[in-house]
Amino acid sequence: MIKAKDILSGWKNYLIDDPVVDKIAEARAKVCALCPEAKDGRFTALLKDYKLEEIQGKYCHICKCPLSASVRSKSKKCPLDKW
Repeated sequence: MIKAKDILSGWKNYLIDDPVVDKIAEARAKVCALCPEAKDGRFTALLKDYKLEEIQGKYCHICKCPLSASVRSKSKKCPLDKW
């Protein structure tokens, strides 16, 4: 189940640098970049992800969440249990 607080937490972590969150996000982004459920979305034009370019503008086709926020949320779980 998608929780708004998880995605809001992810966007907060997108805006505020945190080395711990950055390490978690980097590992998750590598997994998401290879996942066939990672689809191109409309987010690239609105918000660049300079740290995690491999998932920039992508969203999860399963949960519909933008990956730039999802991978940065400490409480968000991959709907396919990949992380």
